[in-house]
Amino acid sequence: MTIQQKTFSIRFFYAILLTLLMKAEAPGTARTEVPDPSIMLPLVSAAAEADAPPIIKPGTRLIYFGMTASIPGAYGKLVQDDNGNWIDKNTGQKYREEQITGNGAAAYNVIQVGFIGNKIAQLSNKIYTLDITTRKCMYGTSDGIVTHAGCAADYWIHPNVLRDVKEVNADGMRILRMPYTVAGKTYKAIRFQRDDISGYQARVYDLETGLLIFYALRVQGPSVITPPSGLFNTPGTGEGSTQISTGWIVEIKDIDVPWKAAPMPKWVSEFKQLSFRGVQTSIVAAANTKLNRNMVVTLTPKARGTGWLRFRNDAVIDSLPGMPPEKAQQEGSCGSASIGGLWISPEELVKLRPQQLIERNELVGTTTTVTQAGADSVTLSETGPLHKISCTYNTKTGILTATTTSQQIGLAEIIQNLKLTSQN
Repeated sequence: MTIQQKTFSIRFFYAILLTLLMKAEAPGTARTEVPDPSIMLPLVSAAAEADAPPIIKPGTRLIYFGMTASIPGAYGKLVQDDNGNWIDKNTGQKYREEQITGNGAAAYNVIQVGFIGNKIAQLSNKIYTLDITTRKCMYGTSDGIVTHAGCAADYWIHPNVLRDVKEVNADGMRILRMPYTVAGKTYKAIRFQRDDISGYQARVYDLETGLLIFYALRVQGPSVITPPSGLFNTPGTGEGSTQISTGWIVEIKDIDVPWKAAPMPKWVSEFKQLSFRGVQTSIVAAANTKLNRNMVVTLTPKARGTGWLRFRNDAVIDSLPGMPPEKAQQEGSCGSASIGGLWISPEELVKLRPQQLIERNELVGTTTTVTQAGADSVTLSETGPLHKISCTYNTKTGILTATTTSQQIGLAEIIQNLKLTSQN
């Protein structure tokens, strides 16, 4: 469990793709009750009752590489501010001028399947931003969902469902079967695309496996008030920034998670709340500074079933003296095959041995190993070029009892230590 710094609160293109819905919804769409209904379900309603594609299993790992850029339509805007230097003579309101800059990023989105069953899929995902100059990946953020097994978010749609989808070209919606080449491989594919005044969204699926193999997005931001110009000294209207994102699949791999077939501990279906307390430490060695801030994280279940849990984390972090504390809320989920989740089956936990390799991800440069295995506790650690995340579990109950996260962010090292203090 890692509560992210504000530095990592932006989910780049993945946040946009997972929150923007296709705008045409079929009437009378049937839905299986899950905490996170698939965003593609309005177009493939039959997938709500489908099982997972044969290629998807507990422990399966999908990796997408994507890039995003924000392109300004105007390079300056006026923002209402009582201390601003520009005054609207008609209203008396004051404005300040702000520059609008472009930016871009590249990242890997790593999805791990923690549970498949009863037409439900639990997925955990982590974002690793890529520094294109050093080619090193930095851990960014993580979350999780519990969704339809036959249509998980927009990552896959069961191939039997795709087989029956009809082609469409009307009212800004296009569904077209076509050959599609990604990273040198040509697929028999189906493309879903929605065009409207705000931009477009496109997703391409492999008809054989049902996997999402390519996506693209363009979103036009709202117009802005631009600074005065010309003889009349009046503000104008400028075009908003355009967000462009694109990405494609780079890996699918089955990870042999040792505990993936083990039953979920009984306490997971019974607890009402977990509380973790600890300290977040920020160190800048070059400036010889160190700042400790106390923090509390409360985990509350939102939904659960046999083998999966959907929850919310609420974090409160002390701020500087005289300032209100920072508050953050994060959604998450866990499954019986999750790596670094809320529990590991005690029966399998005691079988783990020191230095045992659990997972290696060569694309982002991480390895997950057993770094400590004792009679009372076992610790798993994910180590990357600029971070280390350690999770410690109680061998009697399998519960996560402590986490330690260390990240190098520029000149600063951020260390977060949390320990389980109460279970209700």
